[in-house]
Amino acid sequence: MSVDIKLITIDLDGTLVHDSCGIPERNVRALRMVQDRGITVAIATGRMHTSARTFVSRLGIAADTPIISYNGAMIRLPDAEKPMLHVPVPADLANEIVQLGVEKRFHLNYYLDDIMYSTHIDHWSWLYYRRTGDFARPVGDLRQFAGTEPTKLLIESKPAETDRLLPLLQERFADRVYVTKSMPEYIEFLNPEASKGHAVEWLAGHMGLQREQVMAIGDNLNDEPMIRWAGIGVAMPKAHELTKEAAQFVPEHEEEGVAEALERYFG
Repeated sequence: MSVDIKLITIDLDGTLVHDSCGIPERNVRALRMVQDRGITVAIATGRMHTSARTFVSRLGIAADTPIISYNGAMIRLPDAEKPMLHVPVPADLANEIVQLGVEKRFHLNYYLDDIMYSTHIDHWSWLYYRRTGDFARPVGDLRQFAGTEPTKLLIESKPAETDRLLPLLQERFADRVYVTKSMPEYIEFLNPEASKGHAVEWLAGHMGLQREQVMAIGDNLNDEPMIRWAGIGVAMPKAHELTKEAAQFVPEHEEEGVAEALERYFG
């Protein structure tokens, strides 16, 4: 299949990385194969920048390739001190989300200056740590951060509860905050100008590319904007239905779906 793809943006958790086995070696080989052909591979994740950066050397990604982190709220070179793009949550909206978390007793993470804060450590903190290697800094009352602009905020709860809460929170915040799911247990709050779709569009423009030259690969609702924007969108078999509807290709294999897609288009 002949394609003119110059940039591949790829999600980590649930797409490239799986709890059961990390990154399948077939996926690693496929990513190195496309990079050997001169195609740029860029991470596009909901994780913090520091967490995403740990995958650069393992995947053979060049040090001058920007990382899209925080679901598109930040674009930053792996070892750079300052981001190329940063779109934080305005302070007044962050305060409103924190106050809601206090009232509803949500487990809420507050991401500020690439540090993750929470009120206390519990089983949700350990789940996040097992998945990402990032551990929250417990600080008690998050209202102490009033007036700051976090990169994002995140609720952790049971999947059935996040499914119930998502439409309610999207309705409450409407176009003031971008509210999405990145994992079954996670609801994320971001600046409305921050999404993986906006970030991939920005990065493609920075590289002088058209959307037809971009492939995006992901699995969850937060990946839908970049999959819909890209010239070729790939959604994992267990992806959110809206994400699969936006994709041109859905592989058969879950854990090796990345390799299946790359072998189909570039093999």
